[in-house]
Amino acid sequence: MGNGRPGNRMEKNIKDCIMTRLPESDIINEKLEEAYREVRAMQERAGGREEELEVKKKKGIKKKSRKRKESSKISRTAMKCGIAAAAVVLAMVFCVTNPALAAQLPLIGHIFEGLEGKVSYPGDYSENAIELQEVSGEEAADVNEESKENGKEDEALFRVESGDLTVTLSEVTYDNNGMYLAVLVESKEGFASETSNEDIIYLKCNVDMLKADGSKDTFNEENGSGLAYMAEGKYVDSHTFQGIVQMRSPGLKLSDYTGCDVAFLEFSQELTTGQTVTGTFPDSDEEYSFTEYDWKKYEGNWNFHLDFDLLPETEQQVMVNQVNEQGFGIEKVVKTEYEMYAVPILPGGPEENDYVVTIWDADGKPLDSHGSELEIRSIYGRDVSKVTVYLLKWEDFTESKGNNYYLQPEKAVFQTTVEFPQ
Repeated sequence: MGNGRPGNRMEKNIKDCIMTRLPESDIINEKLEEAYREVRAMQERAGGREEELEVKKKKGIKKKSRKRKESSKISRTAMKCGIAAAAVVLAMVFCVTNPALAAQLPLIGHIFEGLEGKVSYPGDYSENAIELQEVSGEEAADVNEESKENGKEDEALFRVESGDLTVTLSEVTYDNNGMYLAVLVESKEGFASETSNEDIIYLKCNVDMLKADGSKDTFNEENGSGLAYMAEGKYVDSHTFQGIVQMRSPGLKLSDYTGCDVAFLEFSQELTTGQTVTGTFPDSDEEYSFTEYDWKKYEGNWNFHLDFDLLPETEQQVMVNQVNEQGFGIEKVVKTEYEMYAVPILPGGPEENDYVVTIWDADGKPLDSHGSELEIRSIYGRDVSKVTVYLLKWEDFTESKGNNYYLQPEKAVFQTTVEFPQ
């Protein structure tokens, strides 16, 4: 897999512009030729020399490098010309076809960067992102031929059209317990404008986790083990949604697998219209009432294959193995790329669901939950070099959460402080 980590933003923007697909049109072709003539004139005036950027690809994937790299064969003047040229092309071509397109540039390869701090499971995803790119033309033919030989036809294509929707996987990143997908969902017909959740699109998916021995574990809603139920993000316009999908499940370890097949089967929007449902609880005379909202659903088959050959080994464990006289304690505290959690030790009688583990950062503030799992904590933007862990009864936790978090130390049945090596 090639490298392309966001360090040299100017070079990356040029690549994004070069790779952007444009609809065929005589007007566009004329404007493109006009733009190219302007590019050549600009380069001649600057005295720069024209050299092509080589983008190394393997199966359409390029890994973003951690360090800033120099563009050894491109002069600073030529780079400025390249940026200006890209601007000319975008301004003259995109604005001719549809002015709204300009506001969407660039989306592919930048979704994590724009949304990673705004979702309910935030993380520095762009820092570790693997950029996924659609393969086309002769390269697609070569890759697909190789894929057919391996029994995985079209596995390198990360843009799939089915029904009304086109779904693009833009980027992916992993930690030991899950994966995060940056997705672009485009509707030809247009999405519903009146929705109850303007930053969410719901989804159904089937995920086959593949093992080295050829077997697989299947995760889906039908068997109660679904890895994802929504993408959080925003509607760029009436036809475009960009979001981040968190795919994780209790006990899931990506290191147990070599890759996965992800099949999105449905995307849907909960609308603001609906009907009121009323009734009486069977065990009492108490009445209930709620609104059953309408849904707009988009069915299809959007299938993608991902390999885990770039899976990071970043998990850190600090073994604690401490208990008090009552038998309450903490076994270990685990930190991954984006999360932290602690494993409790309970005496024989209580159920694990009767207790909650909270974790405070080095500044004495509780870590937030990382998505829907209460005790999986987000470490985004926090100093977790030293953390304090509290084990609380459920009823005590409900009374000491939110603004009442300062009550947790006195209510905890066990507490300990843990330091992580730098």
